Amino acid sequence: MKMNVGLFQEQSLKLNMTQELKQAITLLQYSAADLSAYLQEITLENPLIELRYKNSSNVLYHTSPRNKNANHAFEDEIDRLSARSGTLRDHLREQLVGYKLTKKEAKGIAILLECVDRNGYLLDSVADIAESAGLEEDMLQKCLPIIQSLEPAGIGARNLQECILLQLRRLSPRNEPAERVISDYFTLFAEKSWKQLSLKTGLSLQEIQLIQDDIKALKPRPGLAVGYSSPAYVIPDLVISLIDGEPAISYQDGLYPEVVLNKRYVPLGQAPDEHVRAYIGGKLQHFKWISKSLQQRKETMLKVMREIAVIQREYLCGTSALLKPLTMREIADRLSVHESTISRTVKDKYIQTPHGMYEMKFFFSNKLQQGSDEIVASSAVKTLMTKLINSEDEKKPFSDQAIANALKVDCHIEISRRTVAKYREQLKIPASSARKRY
Repeated sequence: MKMNVGLFQEQSLKLNMTQELKQAITLLQYSAADLSAYLQEITLENPLIELRYKNSSNVLYHTSPRNKNANHAFEDEIDRLSARSGTLRDHLREQLVGYKLTKKEAKGIAILLECVDRNGYLLDSVADIAESAGLEEDMLQKCLPIIQSLEPAGIGARNLQECILLQLRRLSPRNEPAERVISDYFTLFAEKSWKQLSLKTGLSLQEIQLIQDDIKALKPRPGLAVGYSSPAYVIPDLVISLIDGEPAISYQDGLYPEVVLNKRYVPLGQAPDEHVRAYIGGKLQHFKWISKSLQQRKETMLKVMREIAVIQREYLCGTSALLKPLTMREIADRLSVHESTISRTVKDKYIQTPHGMYEMKFFFSNKLQQGSDEIVASSAVKTLMTKLINSEDEKKPFSDQAIANALKVDCHIEISRRTVAKYREQLKIPASSARKRY
């Protein structure tokens, strides 16, 4: 019997360790925003956990129902923000307030608005919408221009061609050559068949490229400008500053609230009721695990970034514009941890440096073996390629082979034309034929 109990206890211990390990791994890979949200959530589940905000003059703010005033303030703020940021359809409806519409028109416009997707396009044809809604197609056709007259320009378009035309027709002064190209020769324009388009329209290649520049400034998905997405704010987890010319790394402790023990409930761990004692004991263990895991997360991030800083010192100090080749496996070997630990550590983490903010994974780059024992980082090659292309004559852009030749002559880096093409595509840089200006 004792052996069975011991076996059960051992299995339970292994299960708890496995669950804690999984949670610790999850905590490590959280971004700053995700970690803050997670800490807010656990206060709702564990009455022994409170959060102390380090910029709050040592005042504790509870995110659980125990602090009603804080909750009300939070809810009021959410309501205020929600009222300010409506949906695209709300934005369109507000613009229709001053319109004098018949009941049929109002109904037709309401139906059409429900068929506008988040990009601002009409999801179905007017004929299909009319059939589904049991309305006259002619009446809906008359309602559509009203929607297409609203802001932002391009709303209510049925395809990309119409979306571009709706925006071009709002320009002042009007760009009639551009309207003609999009209206009558959209396929040739989309295929970038510039010479054929020039023959069809009588426009010079230079004029066509100017039209292309104007159209690039338009919005292919006008609806995204309204109501669907908030700006993403990047929060750096670590800050690198230069002290006496050397990189110094600091952890942003102020980003997160401090997890503190709510001692009010601790005495319940000695309560007569066995279930109460077990509950409080479990929550106390959870508090200890959270505190330990947060400290481990901090230490791991600092250790990883310190090793990165040793290798990328010249880049961080500004004495080199190029990163050295570096893989996650190398950092893992230097710290005697698994490569997956490094991957989780750098996931969605940002570093503020004297040169700007970077993702932590930015400092890793594949290696390119050169003729001798020399090794070059692929990111360094991409940087050199970008500089080369930015300095080219727009009327005579470099071909992929010309870029490969220039890298060999000027930088002593030997890569094939195919590698140049691959890197160029990864950088989202068009081929020389598409970069050429007339």
